[in-house]
Amino acid sequence: ALEVVVLAAISGDSELLRMLQEGIDMHCYRLAAKLKEPYEDVLEKCKDSSHPEHSKYSNMRTDIKPRAFAHQYGATASGISYSTGCSLEEAEEFKAIESKLFPESNAYPSEVIRPEVERTGLQSLPEREVNDDGVWSIYRRGYFQAKSGTCYSFRQYPKWVEGQTILDYKDTQIANYVMQGEASFIVQAACGRIIRALIDNGFFDGNVIPINTVHDSGYTDSTTEEYAVLGARLIRDIMESTPAWLAEKIPALKEYNYHSTPFPAVAEQGSSMAIKHRID
Repeated sequence: ALEVVVLAAISGDSELLRMLQEGIDMHCYRLAAKLKEPYEDVLEKCKDSSHPEHSKYSNMRTDIKPRAFAHQYGATASGISYSTGCSLEEAEEFKAIESKLFPESNAYPSEVIRPEVERTGLQSLPEREVNDDGVWSIYRRGYFQAKSGTCYSFRQYPKWVEGQTILDYKDTQIANYVMQGEASFIVQAACGRIIRALIDNGFFDGNVIPINTVHDSGYTDSTTEEYAVLGARLIRDIMESTPAWLAEKIPALKEYNYHSTPFPAVAEQGSSMAIKHRID
């Protein structure tokens, strides 16, 4: 959930940061808010397989996860309903609960990113393009520059509002583009640090070889279980420390709380990507 941690850090959402620091299960917390039950009770029912209501609560927790992901990606209530199969009323209730639980992070895209995109869009000349039918159209392009230095570009698209077509920036891009990009920057920096560390120690005498990166995970192939553990711990420690390291290299990232926000990582090893277990 790297994007969630990035959103919490960048927006400075105190409640979301607190939950991440305390290791609270976000989906159980959302479910507890929906059911108006104590978080501890919901957590026990979801996690304790011997609890008589475990199956029911575990399924409800599973059902709430895609709604959370869609919401973070900027989906409207209608979009959440369409993509997850829940009713429009359930989607509207979910978004209302999210805004109440995490007001700062939920407001950040609309109150910080969108105004800057609209401001810069109005400062530049309109752009023109022609579609496959030879019809020309115009649109504006706005920008948002993150503290990392990356400048994100947004373009307008036709949007049907109250019986007429207008040009507007997509809410999904406004909500998600910057967070995905900044999370990606952290992973890219971590990968560079991992390779340098492996080179410095000779890839553990050739016993640990990096083979892949998947989203926010780094994978190695090792000759023995002992070396697999050593490699996994190295990657975990580097990934956890990379945001603070970036804040030293780019001091402006301290405004994003990279130096003080925990970015937890987990080390795992096993005989394959499908068969692995967590290690300390």
